[in-house]
Amino acid sequence: MNLPRLFSAFAAILFFASTALSASEEGKCIPVKKLEEKNLAFKGGEKLVFTLHYKWGIVNADVAQATLKVDTTILNGKKVFHASLTGKTQKFYEKFFRVKEELDSWFTRDGMRPMKFTRFAKEGKYTCTNLYSYDHTPGNEHISASLSNSRKGEFSATLPLDKCTYDIPLMYYVLRNVDVTKLKEGTDYPMTFAVDDDVYTLHFRYLGKENKRVLDVGTVRCLKFSFEVVSGEVFSGESDLFGWFSDDDNRIPVWFSAPLKVGQVQGRLHSWSELKNPFSSIVE
Repeated sequence: MNLPRLFSAFAAILFFASTALSASEEGKCIPVKKLEEKNLAFKGGEKLVFTLHYKWGIVNADVAQATLKVDTTILNGKKVFHASLTGKTQKFYEKFFRVKEELDSWFTRDGMRPMKFTRFAKEGKYTCTNLYSYDHTPGNEHISASLSNSRKGEFSATLPLDKCTYDIPLMYYVLRNVDVTKLKEGTDYPMTFAVDDDVYTLHFRYLGKENKRVLDVGTVRCLKFSFEVVSGEVFSGESDLFGWFSDDDNRIPVWFSAPLKVGQVQGRLHSWSELKNPFSSIVE
């Protein structure tokens, strides 16, 4: 497997990005708890760091790191969260191929309604940027997207928007607030989101509870989910992406894994700070 495809896969898995999607369909809201700031599973100041690992033949190495941070701020006079997701290759592997991915999302502290989204990606010589502005005017809801990439240059798009359409970072934080008591094991649930110049639907399935051993963390009591992936240049399509989220009030991802066309990619929680609630799901 060439290095560009490998590191593109890491970015795709970390952010549930475009290679792991089905075509867009009419959005349906997943069951969530009350999305008031006081009830959310996270708070401003939280920081999570993940290690990304690749396995294939004799290759069995940590090759990249990803960071998720969320802070509070004011945007257009509204109290919002600013969530940022960044990923980059470790220095040793930058000798072979360099990847950097930055995604930022601004959404209201009460209701988690999207306000603004930006994306900057650099994979070798390829670059890509997104700038979204969300218009929630009743009867005229839409996303105004200013876009560019090194293949097409600058262009714009108007994308559909409903109350259950998110951007990539926001989708992750909404998922952390899902009401598990209303999920049925083995049932598919859709999440609709926008990236680049289109809107997509990702399906996930709740698989129940399971203890997961995580290097340098311990054994964590988890909620297990699977996320569909489609066969293509990166993924084999033979198995889903699996994610384990802590079974406590934080609902943080501690492990994920997916098969690639060549090899397997994994991610694990490396460090955390400023959690809103005790990390009580660590059992040993």
